[in-house]
Amino acid sequence: MSSSVLFLLVWLLPAQLAPEPLDLNSASAWQLEALPGVGPATAARIVEFRETYGPFGSTEGLLEVAGIGPTTLEGLQGMVSVGAPAPDTSHWLPLSRPDSILLEMLFLDVGQGDAVLLVPAGGRACLVDGGPDLGGPLVPPVVGALREAGVDTVPVAVLTHPHADHVGGMAEVVRSCGVRLMLDPMIDHVSPLYESLLEALLESGAHYRPLRSGDSLWLSESVLLRTVCVEGRTAGGSAAGAELSVNDRGAVLLVECGDFTALLTGDIEEPAERLLAPELGAVSVVKVPHHGSASSLFGPFLDRLRPQLAVVCCGAGNPFGHPHPSALEAWSAGGAEVLRTDRCGTIVVATDGHALHHHSITGGESGETPR
Repeated sequence: MSSSVLFLLVWLLPAQLAPEPLDLNSASAWQLEALPGVGPATAARIVEFRETYGPFGSTEGLLEVAGIGPTTLEGLQGMVSVGAPAPDTSHWLPLSRPDSILLEMLFLDVGQGDAVLLVPAGGRACLVDGGPDLGGPLVPPVVGALREAGVDTVPVAVLTHPHADHVGGMAEVVRSCGVRLMLDPMIDHVSPLYESLLEALLESGAHYRPLRSGDSLWLSESVLLRTVCVEGRTAGGSAAGAELSVNDRGAVLLVECGDFTALLTGDIEEPAERLLAPELGAVSVVKVPHHGSASSLFGPFLDRLRPQLAVVCCGAGNPFGHPHPSALEAWSAGGAEVLRTDRCGTIVVATDGHALHHHSITGGESGETPR
């Protein structure tokens, strides 16, 4: 054998013997435990995580598994992989203006806060959260946004949680917009604005009911509002094992109209997202949690939802840096069209239960053709 042939064999042999990277989404526990820095306990957690939340979208998803940190992940480079299928968009609806609108959802431009109005055809309008209060004699932004949208009556109101940027304008809505039913998760939180809301409800004589996980309310014959989680308990019966923040104890709501679904997430962060992810499915629209905060980016939660539209409610130039660039990147990576109230103004999503259309009242772009 010539020296050149021998050299070629020596050069090629390591490449031929190098094992194929282990697929994290199909490898068994015993295959995983042979990886450096893993072992039996961590391998079992990898499999459990995969079975609970679905397949890994990237190798970086291992960082969500207890016992795996950046050093371990770095040591696994080249040894593990995941398939990279295109995002599943089979649940997406045609982007076209419906001939007969059954539901309009208005993500109101109220600055740094949340206020989402549901307007079902032939039913009761429902406001979810009331945005911030400007203080003193100034009218809260939500009232002006409702007027701009041509809405003067809101029979049903829902509060996700009593932080100022969600409850601030609700008392004035109760006083001026004919609220007859108020649904409140009744989260223990000291707040003058929350107390003002309770006083307004008492003065108005509106019905006041606690909001519980699993509750549902028909807003019309075609539109159902369901509570999928509140106070750290899901409609499926899962409960948080540790004390949660006010944000994570807030109500998460699902809007259903035919094939159209929208998830209203309030300000939940990763602990609540972990709790909810195993019980959720794909949705048409999601109100991005916590104004696009980097603390609300649990990968499997995003993977489960796979929304067609992801709407960020935030104020221009807000001091919190919302939405965080990592949030915009994460939601866009799943194929969602990301819309922001700080750039678009009030965002209107209309559906007949089979197609959807979006436009802005105060500016922004209109979606009418499939992407």
